[in-house]
Amino acid sequence: MEKLVKYLAFIFLFNNIIYSLKGFSGIAEIIFYIFMGFSLVLCLFSVKIIKGIILNKSFYPFFILNSLNIIFYVFTEFGDLESFKYLSARFLQFSIFSISIFLLNDNFIKTFINFLKFITVSSLFTSLIFNFPDFSSRYMGLFFNPNEFSIIMVFGFALVLFTQGKSYLNYLLLILFVFTIILSGSRAAIIGILIALFMYFKHLKSKHFLNVVFVLFLLILFSFLGGENNAIQRLFSDDFLTNRKYEYLYAIDTFLQKPIFGHGLKNYAYIDFSLINFDDVQIDYGAHNGYLSILVQYGAIFSSAFFIVLFYNINKILSSNIKTFGNNILETNFLYFILIYTLINGLFENTLIGINFFQSNLFWITFGYLSYMKFNKKNESSSLSN
Repeated sequence: MEKLVKYLAFIFLFNNIIYSLKGFSGIAEIIFYIFMGFSLVLCLFSVKIIKGIILNKSFYPFFILNSLNIIFYVFTEFGDLESFKYLSARFLQFSIFSISIFLLNDNFIKTFINFLKFITVSSLFTSLIFNFPDFSSRYMGLFFNPNEFSIIMVFGFALVLFTQGKSYLNYLLLILFVFTIILSGSRAAIIGILIALFMYFKHLKSKHFLNVVFVLFLLILFSFLGGENNAIQRLFSDDFLTNRKYEYLYAIDTFLQKPIFGHGLKNYAYIDFSLINFDDVQIDYGAHNGYLSILVQYGAIFSSAFFIVLFYNINKILSSNIKTFGNNILETNFLYFILIYTLINGLFENTLIGINFFQSNLFWITFGYLSYMKFNKKNESSSLSN
């Protein structure tokens, strides 16, 4: 049982992938409810887990955010069942991550890297084998959405770039990850590649300069071979900065309907469709902006508290000595990449508030781990100085 409990976070993340596969959302939803039920029982009936892990000071950012949700629920929408479901799922999400981080401790990074390598590489090859691109439309592999697929490919690309050594296999993986990202047509994914290259070059400088040149060459090459809907061509299209203007404008209008306390926990990534004019472009997926989504959900007061807690702790993490988080600086840079890319991609996707969105959960588990490590290292330093 203890071995299973250690890996709860990775079971949860794996189910996120199942959610994203075409035709599997129904199965994933059943698994999600069973898994959450098991986790709830585990948390409620284990005093050791509640006191030793969930209430552990090293996870205080999760505790504060959970407390914020509870206060918001009690004072603004007490008794709303759907919002209570979101509140409970968020609590369990953070609790599951805390449990895995705490129990795995020094082995967490190794497990995390191996898990991500399995997820990204298997997603890459199964997609290419069972749904090879036809170059006539945006490529999404076996997934229901090209943007979801491209996000997984970006993390695979960054993982190989930062943490894997030089080998023919790893160069092949880099080529295939860049190839599928280009074919996905995701402009945000290209931004993700550029962020990864910048962070990689900034740390290693001339040591692996040729790797950076190699990837840039691939981007240019595949932009000519990837069809009309490839990501590079879309990146330089006329509507790059305006194609989601309606989502943003109507998200702002929705926020202004209830600017103080928002539309409630259940209404994340929410747009009030009654506001949409008949002639406007159809909006299918809500705000498409994580920051506007939080404003709509919480309103000005509670969203301000959310952002203060989040960015205060992000700043503490990123401004720390990188050696605080372990001896493998490249692995830590990869974790930094997950945080930075998710925050930037939040301008285009609902990356911070989803329960079953893979990138959201990668962000929160990385955030939890780095917060945990920083707190423990600080305590160790204080103990030594005393």
